[in-house]
Amino acid sequence: MQNKNPQMTLLRLVSLAMLIALTLIVSKFSIAVIPKQLMVSLTFVVNTVIGMIAGPIWAFISLVVVDLLDMFTSGGGNFIIWWTLMEAVQGFFYGLFFYGKKLDWSNKKDWLHVTMATLVIMLIGTFIFTPLLIQIYYGTPIIAQFIAGRWLKIFEIPMRVIITMAIIPALQRIPELRKLANISK
Repeated sequence: MQNKNPQMTLLRLVSLAMLIALTLIVSKFSIAVIPKQLMVSLTFVVNTVIGMIAGPIWAFISLVVVDLLDMFTSGGGNFIIWWTLMEAVQGFFYGLFFYGKKLDWSNKKDWLHVTMATLVIMLIGTFIFTPLLIQIYYGTPIIAQFIAGRWLKIFEIPMRVIITMAIIPALQRIPELRKLANISK
């Protein structure tokens, strides 16, 4: 079994720093379907690449950094540790599912793998903890969130799977990225 916790090298550190910056940029292009409740964003693509080259532990730490930087650069606001921890746990799962995993568009098992990863990550963040935290901190009952449209996020699942399978295998053909991701040819 391969090591899921890669050594932090200068190349990996610089790559993660660039990906963290890219995540902050991409997150600014999120679309609010329901303000403060339902957002559509492509940050999951960058988070997948972070997990792919960082492994679970470094992806956990990287998404903590992303969340803290986002809070500080977006005018502050109230810091709520639970949002940061939710992001970190998602980072852990991105690393667990994608570090060392070579993906191929034509491999049915890879489609299943990406589907399972997407389901786990979205279940944790989108369908359990985000509604719970919105209820706790904004007072919107969980049932009201789902009635108002949170359930529509289920349609995001196939979109994420298709986008991940379209982008990640292409990125994995880059030799330097393949090396960082611990993927053998």
